[in-house]
Amino acid sequence: MEAQMIQFMPMIVLSLFYVAIVYVIARKRGINPWGWTIGTLVPGVGLVVSAIFFFLTFLSVLDRLNALERTSKVQEFS
Repeated sequence: MEAQMIQFMPMIVLSLFYVAIVYVIARKRGINPWGWTIGTLVPGVGLVVSAIFFFLTFLSVLDRLNALERTSKVQEFS
């Protein structure tokens, strides 16, 4: 039993890093940080949840950049 827990230790430690990052980013984005944080804490599943979270965050940043680009083009022609 103890050997099986030791095998999960690297994944658990990695999950703790992801949990901290996901919590901070979710709070800054104004979405529910606890749902994403608890989802990231589950070993194995947490890596998938955090990957989805980071992908959605990346898409959100791209949308904001596109909006800024459109705004700057409108101001150029004004």
